[in-house]
Amino acid sequence: MTDQADIAAWRRGAAHADCAACFKSARAQIADVVRTKRPICLASGACCKFDEYGHRMYLSGLEAAFVVARIDAARAARAANPLRILEVDDAKSRGDCPYLRAGMCGEHEERPLGCRIFFCDKGADGLGADWQSELYEATHRDIIALHEQLGVPYRYLEWREALAMFART
Repeated sequence: MTDQADIAAWRRGAAHADCAACFKSARAQIADVVRTKRPICLASGACCKFDEYGHRMYLSGLEAAFVVARIDAARAARAANPLRILEVDDAKSRGDCPYLRAGMCGEHEERPLGCRIFFCDKGADGLGADWQSELYEATHRDIIALHEQLGVPYRYLEWREALAMFART
């Protein structure tokens, strides 16, 4: 499939009630684990400064479509413009997320699953990365199954590349 065809399929899938239910369930599962593990967030924005922190954030095309649709709807409700390619390009140049505002997530309520799981704090036991990886893999398996259930193509994309794809269409 082409990018355009994939994006159209992901947008259709993201509008499906099963998609919303799956992400609601995943978000609840993540919130429960985070409440149990109690990692510390210093609200430094380091996790969103991908180049500086030395990591990338990935998600599926369907998750990208779901998150972008919800963020764009929230921005429209606040009389803000939907994401534009210039914002994504500027973020790539800076090495961070286009939703990072004054060191904090400007779209915290609708952020992707990976953003909900990743914490700089590795915890007193030093096992933060282990529980984060295990939780991400478990929730991502459900997202892969959702792609299959909805009959939409699966692609694993870097966050800003996915945003650029959606901003161009």
